[in-house]
Amino acid sequence: MPMTQEDIRRHYEQSWKRTLDSAAAVSELAYSNPVEDAVLYPIYESLLRDLAIRIDGGRVLDVGSGSGRWARFLLGGFRPERFVGVDFASSSVELLRKWHPADGPGAPEFRVADITEAGLSLGGPFDLINVANVLFHIPEPDRFGRALTNLGAHLAPEGRIVTTEYLPRTSMRTEWMLVRSRYEFAAAAAAAGLRIVHIRASAFFANDPMGLDGPDSAVRGHFHAARARMQSVLSSGLNEQSRQFMLALFGDVERAALAFCAERVADIDLPSQKLVVLARAV
Repeated sequence: MPMTQEDIRRHYEQSWKRTLDSAAAVSELAYSNPVEDAVLYPIYESLLRDLAIRIDGGRVLDVGSGSGRWARFLLGGFRPERFVGVDFASSSVELLRKWHPADGPGAPEFRVADITEAGLSLGGPFDLINVANVLFHIPEPDRFGRALTNLGAHLAPEGRIVTTEYLPRTSMRTEWMLVRSRYEFAAAAAAAGLRIVHIRASAFFANDPMGLDGPDSAVRGHFHAARARMQSVLSSGLNEQSRQFMLALFGDVERAALAFCAERVADIDLPSQKLVVLARAV
């Protein structure tokens, strides 16, 4: 049976508690695909520069902070004046406060918050709101609408929301996600007073191909097979030199595929996740 948002929250309460109890170093907090990270992070940096999104000296809100993947990216390469990370799992916030302690002016702030709550107030406004792998985990239409409205209410006039979405032509419901079609997503954003201003592909094989329509036995099946082979190689007990070689090789394949498609295919039509930028509606 498909999960509700509350089911997902309970899962992450347990998951981040296990991570908190077991991790002995920041490196043990990582949970994302290293090939995807190597390709995605430079793309995200380019997007921030190209769209002149204020982050150095600006105010940043990171929604769904988890174990700090995006906090480390945004704080490691930029210098925001204020950084607030929120998660609906209290164990996540406990973990983040342990590994990113507040130690002076400008230190990151972490708090428990659910962006689907009516009347949510997190301070702000924010120049950048990062919402990675969050919105498609809110399957209930009313909560999804409130989440978008809340995000818009926390956005500075010239600020931008950057979210990770798939945007297929047909909405798809899985156990964990409601992947909304590009049409459903755009309509919900408009209803919340937001508009899509930019879409940039950020992965090819290294992320789930939910951007493709159809069953797993069709085209999506080939992408699943390639992704599984990639993960199998990286977890097969390679020595460090061989592992680094394979990471570089897979990264080159990702970048080559993305570059080839950039000249021929709209980013919205690529198979896996995209960085979707939202602004206030004019």
